[in-house]
This record gives sequence, structure tokens and C-alpha cells, in this order.
Amino acid sequence: MLGQVADVARKWRSFAIVAVVALFAVSLWAGRRPYISPGTNRIFRMDSTPGALLEFLVILALAITGVMAISRVPRAGQVLAGIAVFYLGAVVLVSLATPRTIVSIGDSYCWDLWCLGIQGVNATPRGETILYTADVSLFTDSTHTQQLRADPSGKQFFYVMDDQGRHFPILRSSLSERDITVTPGESVKSQLSFVAPADARKLYLTGDGGAPPWVCLYFGSDLNPFHRRTLLRVV
Repeated sequence: MLGQVADVARKWRSFAIVAVVALFAVSLWAGRRPYISPGTNRIFRMDSTPGALLEFLVILALAITGVMAISRVPRAGQVLAGIAVFYLGAVVLVSLATPRTIVSIGDSYCWDLWCLGIQGVNATPRGETILYTADVSLFTDSTHTQQLRADPSGKQFFYVMDDQGRHFPILRSSLSERDITVTPGESVKSQLSFVAPADARKLYLTGDGGAPPWVCLYFGSDLNPFHRRTLLRVV
């Protein structure tokens, strides 16, 4: 009996090792082959309605099995653990196996209801640095009028990073200087300015925004900590 248990344990260990190695290889492959958008006015989003709906159904299933476990229904606890482990494992697997998306100039990306696309970039050399001014288009992914409040504190949601991981702050953004009202189907033109070293060859616009924990676990969401962040190409 003990020998059979040991054999099963060895088989599971071997399977786990192979699975980890395979996941590492797939993640490495995906990390080196980003998806470059075509630059043909396409819109990309940080998550999807089906992904959010799938998480809602999983949470509902967890709630039902949790009540069953509290009521001492046989094997309900095992089912509860199985659903949670399977879903979290699938979220991690899909996130690691998904290549990074790089949004080209001409395409747009949506953070929740707010979408932004880079339409053009002007570069002005300043000795060892370059002043970049990006023309951007802001619109809303909503059927209702949305308002973006001005930020008198000067804090910036956006920043620029290069392929070496260096971060460059936005020096000026007309998006934060005044309240902006955007109606569905319309866009607001604006500019973002920043300075980067002359040796920075690949520059990308991105942004940091907090989200509730359950939003970070949407299936296939860019907000998932294991998912490679989508970047907007500047240069």
C-alpha cells in the first residue's frame, strides 16, 4: 500500500516538473514575440466582458459550494477548492502564455471606459536629450457621456518607459489641466510632452491605475499581475 502511494507521489512530482518547465518555455517564447497592432484605427481593451462574466460565474459557483460546505454537504469542500485552484491556474497559464500587445501609432487602447490613441509624435533634439510631443486622441468606450476631472495636484496617470525599463514622467498634459467632457462617438484632441535621453530607441506610453482585487482576476485581463502590460508605441 505504501509503495503504491509512493509511486503515485513520484508520478505527480514528475508531472509537476514537466508542467513547470513547459510553462516556463511557453512564457519565455511569448515574452520574446510581442503582438504589434496594425495601426489601422483598431481599438484594444485591458479586459473583456466575457472574461468578467466568466469570473462572475466562478465566484457564483464558489459561493454556492461554500454554502454547501458550511452545510456539511459531502465533498463540497473538495469541489470548492478544485474550482478555485482550476480557475486561478487557468488565469495564470493564459496570462503567461499571452504575448505582450504593443499598440502602434494610429490604434487606440482603453483603460476601462477611457480610451487613448497616439496619432503622431514630434521629436525636438536638446543636446543629450530629446523633447517628444505626442498628439493623442481621447474618447470614451461608453454609451453615456463621461467627464474626466482636472488634476490640480499635478499627478500623472501616464508615463513613458523604454525597452530598458527606464521611466520618464509626462512634463505637460492638457488632459489634466481642465475638466474634459466626452460624448459617445466623439474624441478630444490633446498633447503629451516628455523628455528622454537621446539613446532611448524604443519608447512606450503606459499608465498606472488601481483596481479592486476581483478586477485584477478577470480572465485574460491586462490588470492581472501575471499578464504582460499592453504598451502604446511612441518611438
